[in-house]
Amino acid sequence: MVLSELALRLNCTEYKNWVKAGHCLLLLRACLQGFIRAEVDAFHQRILSGAPNLGPRASCSGGVRCTPRARQFQPQCELCAEWKKEILKHHTNRNGDIYWGNCKPECWPFDPWELAKPHFPKGTGLNNLQSIFQAFMPRGLADKKGPEECDAVALLSLINSCDHFRIDRKKVIEVIKCRNEIMHSSEMKVSSTWLQDFQKKIQSFLNEFRNIPEIAATSARVEQLLTSDWAVHIPGDDQLDGPESETKIHLSESEINEIEMELLREKLQENYLQAEEQAISPEKIVKNVEAMKIFLRNNKDLRISFEEEIQKLEDLNLQYQKCTKEPGK
Repeated sequence: MVLSELALRLNCTEYKNWVKAGHCLLLLRACLQGFIRAEVDAFHQRILSGAPNLGPRASCSGGVRCTPRARQFQPQCELCAEWKKEILKHHTNRNGDIYWGNCKPECWPFDPWELAKPHFPKGTGLNNLQSIFQAFMPRGLADKKGPEECDAVALLSLINSCDHFRIDRKKVIEVIKCRNEIMHSSEMKVSSTWLQDFQKKIQSFLNEFRNIPEIAATSARVEQLLTSDWAVHIPGDDQLDGPESETKIHLSESEINEIEMELLREKLQENYLQAEEQAISPEKIVKNVEAMKIFLRNNKDLRISFEEEIQKLEDLNLQYQKCTKEPGK
């Protein structure tokens, strides 16, 4: 029989590796959300217990003068100034670039999540990571109401940059690095050697939370996913796609397709933000756009859901092709 487009994609080991790694990051995001929600609440209470004057009965008197602008925040009232000091006191990179524009200082006395937002840094000193945060974080958090609306890299960045979280930060940074390598892969492919290294790094990170049942369960699930082959059931066929192996995970086309869609949406969003913030060169933008256009056009089952995105990519492509042709660019 003629294989479905999904089955054809999964015949490429490197693409299947990319989807597997991305799926593990989606599982990581899901298991961290509840933990981070609870810890941010605890962190907020910890601050208020040490400084009751910063609590819900206090209110900002600076009005619009205390409104942060992008990475600038010069509070004009005593309350906001004290809150800024508290936030910086607990930041693991106090001299780092904090995107204060994510925040609503007037909410800090009673909303723990608004307190958490400043702890997402622009970068962590890793190659290529700084530009990611310049592009993604400013637009990715301002309208988020909680960890349930954030992606994995946002949650990992919070853990990395707030000293409330007692964790080996090198392990966090390694997972962030892997995530960015996945999102930066223009062909959406990673080698089996890379996947094995990724497995070691994400498992090492998850082991930091082995006493938390939900995260421990995700750790076991991640290990299963990364050490098993994916067998895809093709409707109307009695056999399962994929090479024979001792360990298989049987997934439906719709299950894998849903994973692909989530990963592609995140990748597209990051491409747009990088372009708008000019975080990477016009040449790199054109290369990324062309690769994504070709991929979507060659896969009708995915293309149908991304018609608007394809047009947006076309517009970006034209814009940045002009940039590359202009003298001095």
